[in-house]
Amino acid sequence: MYPAQTSLIPATVAIARFLEINGLSSFFRTYPYWYLGTTPLRFLTGPVVPLLITGIHKALPGVSLFSISIYLIWLSFFLGALGWGILVKQISKNKTLGIVVTILFLLLPWRYFTSLAFDETSFIISRNFLPYALIAVWQLLKKESRKSFFLATLTVSFLLLINTSILSILIVGMSALILTASFKKGKIKKVSKYIKPLLIVLVSSLILVTFWYTPTFWWTILVNPSIGGAPGFKVIFRILDLLKTSVPLILALLTVYFSGKIKSRFAIFSLTWVFTFLFLTIFRFIGDPDFWQDWTSWFYELEIGIALLIGIFLTRKRYFVSLILFTLPFLLSFYIYDLLGRPKLISDSIPEGVRSLEKLTEIAGEEKVFLSGSTVFWANALYDLHQVRGGRDQVAIHPAWDVVAYELREGVNSESAKKQLKELDVSFVLVHGPDSTEYYHDFKNIEKWDEVGKRIWEGEGDIIYEINGKKN
Repeated sequence: MYPAQTSLIPATVAIARFLEINGLSSFFRTYPYWYLGTTPLRFLTGPVVPLLITGIHKALPGVSLFSISIYLIWLSFFLGALGWGILVKQISKNKTLGIVVTILFLLLPWRYFTSLAFDETSFIISRNFLPYALIAVWQLLKKESRKSFFLATLTVSFLLLINTSILSILIVGMSALILTASFKKGKIKKVSKYIKPLLIVLVSSLILVTFWYTPTFWWTILVNPSIGGAPGFKVIFRILDLLKTSVPLILALLTVYFSGKIKSRFAIFSLTWVFTFLFLTIFRFIGDPDFWQDWTSWFYELEIGIALLIGIFLTRKRYFVSLILFTLPFLLSFYIYDLLGRPKLISDSIPEGVRSLEKLTEIAGEEKVFLSGSTVFWANALYDLHQVRGGRDQVAIHPAWDVVAYELREGVNSESAKKQLKELDVSFVLVHGPDSTEYYHDFKNIEKWDEVGKRIWEGEGDIIYEINGKKN
């Protein structure tokens, strides 16, 4: 089985494939195929999912790494729905409501669609494991003890060892639980009492996982956005960006805190969750309405919120409102699916748009290549291609790869492109023409490439260029 061409599942398969071939010691090496071989493998993903995939593959060698990844994703959806149901039951003390929410999570479509069409395996699984971390946190807030503190720290640490990108979503969930635990006799009281234990859990978990990721990992994420100039300026811009991102959470917390019409703990949690991701989505939409891949990125969490809201309205016998909310994810999923050209989300063959990689592998061998679009994520799941780009940009260490990638994709100057390719010792470039079946047509000025290199192969709308001075 293979996912859609636009999926990031192949990025996880690439890492699992490398781990399987080179053994556990590869976690302590740089990954040679992405970002010009500069980034440590353990920066690219947590250890949990690659070890799980390779372990299952060892037991079931007849099942492909792709199929195992997809099976694990389906299993995580079932376990995630169960986890949210348990959390809802514990917060609301209503078993029926917990069952209803579990069923809703199994039925609503956006999470299935976006996971197979866009997301990466470990991030999908971390999203589905999140409710179990929140359950452990809720138990700590209900009754603070050494056992509950240890369990919460262990569960949160495990979550971060699946994928650290879940951290911001985890913080939203923890903040919602703080307000929920503070809600007594119709009012939110003594919020500060619940902040301290969760801060201790969060900091303790971050310290624990840093033994795996190393402090350099966090520093790399902090300085990575390439916004002009020296690393110090990058840090400042990154901190400002993080503060801007926290505004929706603060707005949601204030909205819920000062509302006097909320009557239950479950409503407190649900509305805090919904308002946060709704505000995040609105802010991103206002920033760039045309960039739908960006402003829909929180729809996964919004769909969770919709399931929670439906639970509230069903308990109040507001069936018509519940029906409207239930249909929204279906309408949105079909709309985005139609924008994508209605691709096969699961297929028995490799997507057409990445098939030129086979020819590139034959030609390039051990030489460095430049790829763009979905071929970046598929390349190393299938072949051993040394490329400029990779599958997790925010942890890339090479100081110039992103600047070069932008220039090659969108720049007009052929001499500048040729110079940068030579400086990075890149021998071949796979360019997707207007007739290519590659979904992301990243190359904006295709006409410049005949001045940059020599055409050595054409097929299915794609062109492989050999960079002048490398082979001729």
